[in-house]
Amino acid sequence: MSVEGRLKEGMIYVSEQVDRLYKQGYGEIVGSELELHPLEAAFLVWRGRLRVLGESGEVGLRDLMRLFVSDPRAFLKYVVFSDLRRRERLVVYERSTDFLRLYPKGARVGEAAAKDLILPLSEDQPIPHKYILDTVEKVAKLRKGLILAVVDDEMNVTYYRAQNFLPDKRTGYDVEELPELIGTLVGDRVVVFDERSGDLYAKGFWGHPLGVDKPEPFKQYEEPLQLPLIEAIYLSSKGKLRVETYDGRILDLDKLRRIFSEVREGSRIRERVFRYWRDLGYVPKAGSKYGADFLIYERGPGLEHAPYLCVAGSVGDKVRPVDLIRSGRVATSVRKDLIVSLVSGEHVVSYKMSWFKP
Repeated sequence: MSVEGRLKEGMIYVSEQVDRLYKQGYGEIVGSELELHPLEAAFLVWRGRLRVLGESGEVGLRDLMRLFVSDPRAFLKYVVFSDLRRRERLVVYERSTDFLRLYPKGARVGEAAAKDLILPLSEDQPIPHKYILDTVEKVAKLRKGLILAVVDDEMNVTYYRAQNFLPDKRTGYDVEELPELIGTLVGDRVVVFDERSGDLYAKGFWGHPLGVDKPEPFKQYEEPLQLPLIEAIYLSSKGKLRVETYDGRILDLDKLRRIFSEVREGSRIRERVFRYWRDLGYVPKAGSKYGADFLIYERGPGLEHAPYLCVAGSVGDKVRPVDLIRSGRVATSVRKDLIVSLVSGEHVVSYKMSWFKP
């Protein structure tokens, strides 16, 4: 059953079923009438629940949408609002913020509080990581959850919950227990041929024994140990590894970092994030096969499945939401959380993303 509304100064006013529509999450009560934003009215017209009259007769969906589509953010809100409403979720349009308010399933306005705020985003429109971090913090202060609603070109919507993430410090593996060894630069790797190289893997999962597909935890391997440059740089900075060329030239930290920058994009950021996780006692390993920078283990490979996929970046960088969604989908498919770790000055800050089913 449809109700009738009238268009006045860009808003739609309804005098029928005011209380019912309001409890269903539509509009604001002004006197004895319900004031609807054109976005809300457009959805109700599309569903056949509202007929809008203007000075020249009936106002159709096209003309209602014209009142707000000049603002791309408003149109994204309409897409997400419509998607959630079609899923029979109670979602409320907020006129003065970038958010939509999402209520628990089965709730009605006035009977339960909204638990989540929805932030609509376009999949290909780059946004600063700082904006996401600031929004996560802002929403947390309101004691709400933040859900990113990413809209693609065909107006499909994917939802991910985003929240602050501060990993606990772990006991980890003491780098001071490692022997001081010499490694040889081989291409973009460092190989340790010393017979004590087995200590590196056994006492902290450093590197990978050559020719061993799946090394056993804590086993002392006799095979030479290959180290990715990022691990070699860390061990060198701790005084546990000296890297040389085949002709005996010593490569100090600056030279190792220069080589690393030539073979890995974003090397400075990657090294800083790697150091952050290692210093906390975790075991970061290459995550490229999952489309991320690192797999993060709490104890180590062979002892557990890594609980986290980590993407490294800088707070000042921009990211396309679709890239976060791609990484998030992979993380979800392998039952891991996606962690975005960002370098901010001398610190690293992180937020976590997990798939949300409306």
